[in-house]
Amino acid sequence: MILIPFIFFTLLTGYWSYRHGTLDICVYMSGLYAFTTLLAIFIVVFDMLGQGGVLFSDSDLKFGLLPTLLFCLCIGLCLAPFSLFYGREVKTITIRAPWAVDLLSLMLIAVSLLNLYLVADSTLDILQGDLAKIRSDAYAGIESPAQLKSETLPFIVRFFYYFNVSTVLCLPLVFYNICFRHTSWWWNLLLFFASLSMPIAGIQVADRTEIVFYGEMLFFCVILFYRYIPKRFKWSLAIVGLPLVVAAVAYVVAVTQARFDDKKSSSSVERTIQYAGQGYLNFCFFYERGNFDYLSPEREFPLYHHFFLHKDSNSERRDERMGEQGFFMSIFPTFIGDLLLDISPLGMIVWVIFYFMVVMLVFRRSHREEFDISEILFIYILAAVPIFGIFYYRLFFFTYTFTLILVLGTYVVSKFKFVLK
Repeated sequence: MILIPFIFFTLLTGYWSYRHGTLDICVYMSGLYAFTTLLAIFIVVFDMLGQGGVLFSDSDLKFGLLPTLLFCLCIGLCLAPFSLFYGREVKTITIRAPWAVDLLSLMLIAVSLLNLYLVADSTLDILQGDLAKIRSDAYAGIESPAQLKSETLPFIVRFFYYFNVSTVLCLPLVFYNICFRHTSWWWNLLLFFASLSMPIAGIQVADRTEIVFYGEMLFFCVILFYRYIPKRFKWSLAIVGLPLVVAAVAYVVAVTQARFDDKKSSSSVERTIQYAGQGYLNFCFFYERGNFDYLSPEREFPLYHHFFLHKDSNSERRDERMGEQGFFMSIFPTFIGDLLLDISPLGMIVWVIFYFMVVMLVFRRSHREEFDISEILFIYILAAVPIFGIFYYRLFFFTYTFTLILVLGTYVVSKFKFVLK
């Protein structure tokens, strides 16, 4: 049974690669799941169970046929609409509402400068400190220096800072400006700096997640825009990108070693394999052990639950839910694993079908030769769900709903060709 997901996603990756004749976004996305399900096999074969977030142990290892098929088919259905994008056939990406895109860019740059103000005087000390303790303090609910500093800001500024999670939208905007708009270098540099805002903020709590997410979405943008990138910029991308990659890898390795090298049961390498490969294993565990009488849709409707029910997916709520379920759930069961436990198997299937329909509506048809940048932004943020979904459901907190609202607003304005006079 453990081989089925790896075979399924490997065949899907190979099929789409053959059909598209290149490394397109659908090939990349399915390839991620082929890789992580291969790591799941390593976890079982090399006896890495029962630790590092893997819920199954040797004594209770059980992969049912139904959860295995649900895992493959639900994720496959979420990936399928992205196979409508044939990068080789796209001739241009237009901009119907440049004022809306510029306004969005300006707002994200302003948020990133606010983030810089909050983290500037503490980041170096954190990097030189005890990363394991910093991370454990974050899990314990102890506020970081940047969080404490933000509490001194006026309410409207603190509210504006919620949009820091939206700075990931700067990545496709940078690539679009370079490939199609040919905007000033200083504007692109500001946007690129803004795109790094969340990884920089993540250092405050010794977090690896934002670095991994940024890397995944950066590679998505490279694949999406690669054939349009000017040759001179490809060299610049390599020159600038290499030090950033080295710094990111060094940071992730340092955090991993600090957190896991004191664990006698496994090495940091094994923990890294467990980190990336536990998705299918924990999904099956959730399916086998989950109590679906307790529906908890605060992660699926975070804005409504935050402002009207005053309920967030925070550490207190997760502790409460773990008491209801009777097992540890703050791990990586993939995004459909989170949906499974939150809204039941049936709710998960309904959510997947709805997601499939939304992505299909954005693409509309296969072999399109022209997209608008607002559509690319929509595709980008929708793709973030299954891309980072190899770990968990990314848009679980109410601030991520603001990102969706920004993208949807830009999309609607561009769709109906509103003109600012």
